[in-house]
Amino acid sequence: MQWQAMYHYAGWSLGGGRPLLIGLLLAYLSLTMASASEDSRPIAVIVSAQPSLAPAVHVDDLSLIFWRKKLFAMHGQPLRPVNLSSEHPLRVRFSQQILRSSPKSQVSYWNGLYFHGVQPPFTVQSEEAMIRYVAETDGAIGYIDACHVDDRIKALFWLTAGKLATDSPALHCEN
Repeated sequence: MQWQAMYHYAGWSLGGGRPLLIGLLLAYLSLTMASASEDSRPIAVIVSAQPSLAPAVHVDDLSLIFWRKKLFAMHGQPLRPVNLSSEHPLRVRFSQQILRSSPKSQVSYWNGLYFHGVQPPFTVQSEEAMIRYVAETDGAIGYIDACHVDDRIKALFWLTAGKLATDSPALHCEN
């Protein structure tokens, strides 16, 4: 009887708790579906919209650029890849699909290259910071949710369902 009183006190009741339980379940499912919807949206690989700042990049070189194995664009322009923070969901997707590793597993790789003078890609904390950095930095290349591409940047490639494409996919943006 004591545990029944505890549940009743906490706002739960044994007889009328079903509406609360159903409400919690529906809230969880709607959050899960919203998250899955965002996870399935394409990622745009971006460069500056200003031609003098935008590097010429081939789709096959993308992983080499972010592993810092390719340091210069076709015409000698230094490449400056930029990542979102290691916890950001877009960084995790990009790393898994393009680099074939998780951001956490990349730490030892970068630690090993540090003593050879190779720095990891610059890191920013938000998609807006990514857009600003790429738009204003010579040779910068990054990635954002494809629904956030604006006139400051240009999308070169799109990552959709594990496939890297040069043609723009159909976007279904809520905002």
